[in-house]
Amino acid sequence: MEKKVVITNFTDPLCTWCWGLEPVFRKLETHFPDEIEFRYVMGGLVENIEEKWDPANGIGHADIPRINQQIEAHWKDASRHHGMPVKGNGFSLFSREYPSTYPQNIAYKAAQMVDKKKADRFLRRMREASAAEYLMTSHADVLDKLAQEAGLDVTEFRKHINDGSAEKAFNEDLKITKAFGVTGFPTCLVSYGDKQVLLRGYNDYDTFVKVIEMATDGKIKPIEKVSPNDEAMLEFIKDHGRLALAEVKEASDFPDDQLADSWVKKMKSEHKISIIPVGESYFVEPTTIHEITGKHYCDTNTGQCV
Repeated sequence: MEKKVVITNFTDPLCTWCWGLEPVFRKLETHFPDEIEFRYVMGGLVENIEEKWDPANGIGHADIPRINQQIEAHWKDASRHHGMPVKGNGFSLFSREYPSTYPQNIAYKAAQMVDKKKADRFLRRMREASAAEYLMTSHADVLDKLAQEAGLDVTEFRKHINDGSAEKAFNEDLKITKAFGVTGFPTCLVSYGDKQVLLRGYNDYDTFVKVIEMATDGKIKPIEKVSPNDEAMLEFIKDHGRLALAEVKEASDFPDDQLADSWVKKMKSEHKISIIPVGESYFVEPTTIHEITGKHYCDTNTGQCV
């Protein structure tokens, strides 16, 4: 079997530039089909927000309500650059009772213990819920709900959190993060065989392509152009559950947001996708049968009715 390029993302569910890296990953998926494997190492962005000091982004040296406002301003500014949706107003994730992002990191490790593939979907839901919905993703009840939405066995998920096994796994991730000298997120380790390249911070698609070609000695190259294809893109959206406009644009090589938006509006007019507005942008997801007809549809394979 041919080797795959492995991209290990040192990350945190609440890192806004990790959120901003999602369109780059979608483009890598469509331009290197079946040639890249993504892995995630939890880096623990915030152990205690009251001790966090990030002068470059104007975060810290304030009480928690003010820090929440500082983070919201930073996320909004970052969103204008990376294009991923941010809700806009009302960010209040951190409190005296919940001053850390460690619960979300630990929750991802618990999800991995239940189902590795669904764990990545759960990580995505945590990012969405934190950035685009402003849900209190450090709270146990919210994490359980997101785990259920990702298709995880919530009883097993909660067991790994409560018995300490998920926290132990998270501590191992912290050791790996430290061993690679990772001090900021996102950081990505691109590996192919015995070759490894560490990319620090946010990097664009072209940078990943150059590193992949270098690491593989030119054996693995991207598809030069992915022309927008209605059915293929609908299937891609379905595989991911929902995508932001920025992800649709990058995955299908639309030259700008306007053309991507026009495609989305066309597909919406054909009742193939739905639009979920968020802040200054939106998500798209496949339209269900009952949204078109007003009737419920039951999947005979899963027994689930929508």
